[in-house]
Amino acid sequence: MTIKIAALGKHAKFTLQLLISWTILSAFLIAAHLMSSHFAFSFPAPLSAMLALFLALQLGLIKLTWLLPGTQPLLSFMPLFFVPAAAKVVEHSPLIAEHWLVLLLCLFLVPALGLVSIGYLMQRLRGAS
Repeated sequence: MTIKIAALGKHAKFTLQLLISWTILSAFLIAAHLMSSHFAFSFPAPLSAMLALFLALQLGLIKLTWLLPGTQPLLSFMPLFFVPAAAKVVEHSPLIAEHWLVLLLCLFLVPALGLVSIGYLMQRLRGAS
């Protein structure tokens, strides 16, 4: 018994595409979790799944059109994932207002000093070899 996608109804076709998309995404995530637990990686499994999915897309192993039905609804609700973080910022705004200078230094000065020192160190190491 073969099922032709063209013969299916519009809703059945979309449901099938959605299931295929979610299956691909879930397979990458499950594989990343299994590899992470088997090899005892400290790298987060969702991030390694995204990297593997990116590589598969770049190599042409997976077509972007296969993923669109399952990712479009997620992308449309993406701002909702940032609401809890924004609520915490608003909740702690008096504390942030009190320590704004320390936070500003931590957010900008420390990374800038780190980049400058790493750049200087790399120039020294390159010049030494």
